[in-house]
Amino acid sequence: MMNINYNILFTIELLHEYFLNGKARNLEIIPANDCVEINRRMNIQLRNNENRWIAFIRENDLQEPFINSDKDKVYRQFYEKTVFRFYLKIKDPLFLNYTNIELTSVDNMKFYFSNLAANPDNGVLYLSTPVPEFTIGTDYVPGNLVKDPANGNVFESLKKNTAKKKTQLTEAGLWAPKGLLNLSKPLEDHVANKTYQQGDLVKELDTDNVFEATKKHSSINANKDLVDKKLNLWIPRGQGQLQYPTSNDMTECCGNNYLFVLPAPVKTADISIFAFNYNAAKPAFTEEILPEDPEFKKRKFGTPVGQVNINLSKLNLKPGKYKIQVNKESRILYYDPKLTSGEILGVIEIFNHLPGKDEYALLTNEEKIKTTAYQIHFPNRRVLWKYTRKDGKAKSITDTGKTKYEFKLLGEDFVSATPIPLAENSLRTLKLEFNTKDFDLQPLPNPRIQRLGKFKQGEKDEKDPFEYFCSEIFLNY
Repeated sequence: MMNINYNILFTIELLHEYFLNGKARNLEIIPANDCVEINRRMNIQLRNNENRWIAFIRENDLQEPFINSDKDKVYRQFYEKTVFRFYLKIKDPLFLNYTNIELTSVDNMKFYFSNLAANPDNGVLYLSTPVPEFTIGTDYVPGNLVKDPANGNVFESLKKNTAKKKTQLTEAGLWAPKGLLNLSKPLEDHVANKTYQQGDLVKELDTDNVFEATKKHSSINANKDLVDKKLNLWIPRGQGQLQYPTSNDMTECCGNNYLFVLPAPVKTADISIFAFNYNAAKPAFTEEILPEDPEFKKRKFGTPVGQVNINLSKLNLKPGKYKIQVNKESRILYYDPKLTSGEILGVIEIFNHLPGKDEYALLTNEEKIKTTAYQIHFPNRRVLWKYTRKDGKAKSITDTGKTKYEFKLLGEDFVSATPIPLAENSLRTLKLEFNTKDFDLQPLPNPRIQRLGKFKQGEKDEKDPFEYFCSEIFLNY
């Protein structure tokens, strides 16, 4: 008789650059109704540990799902086309203020994350797709994220610019480097005789190599402990490169009715709906859904129309991604009538059909549980910092730290020359100097995240200055 235990099937960790400890405590994961039913049938328990959601599955003594026996491996047979669906919900109403998310004008856009992202980096399995590569000839605006294809480093645009040469990424004031080596709280060097907790991040002495602690331990040797494979105390994280959600991770969502906008008016509309094929070798939306009503697929109009209303409730669809095609035009969208809530940031889907050789798979080819760990890492937002002086005595603001932020006096406002990141960690190197003999003030308080405004700023030769997000504070001096 086999012993029955529980093992970790997968974990999803949510991280955020804004917070000192990096944990995105402002979000929560909620299983969709169909996921709750699947968890019940598969004997899966979902637990929340701060910013980490853990799916425990009942296992046999072969470290396989409990429905397997030593002879019959049936998990994939029964659940290959099963998808664990979760809603990603915002708990903090200020989340969008300090998170670098493109605020699209389309209300029906949501984030979509899945273990089909194929985006592993430095030992981390990201559920977001790769950050787009820096491309010559592309126009960028403040907040855009790009990846340097040469080394994988991610940069954030500080100004409106057109990419003309690869070296632009290293131009100060135009692009800012992202990643673990560029957080508001710098990483400390690894040292001997110190106790580290699981998840702690350190920098190797005299290098830019980053490591993450695998468990709680006390260090002995300053650098040897980091690379000693026998001790297995640290996981290498490259030079701190990270992957972030971008607009590429957003998808159009709809409920029971979808209004398909056409590029030009038509008098006939041939409509087709395709579902995902669960083919790991050639994943695509190729499984056509055939409606019972023949008039659903073909429409005729007395006069040309520029949009076609498609009633999806007639198809009895399960929530998920589908391809809708009208004539030669097609859209990929996510169908779920419950995705209308403003608190829902997006959807997370974990697929079961991936083969064992795939890093993102839940099971090996022999259906052993892999305890797969996934991650989503949100970037913090940069905004202009504006200080409004009370009278004309305040002369200048100087940054005495390594960041060397510059401020310009525009009327009665000191405005940062470039956007500055918002962070839970205070910037304490700003000094206010006066025209009078009054003493200088340092540090200046940081602007708050509660309310963001807009501020147009650009060079003198720019005909179209960019309207930045701006956080301001009114000085009493």
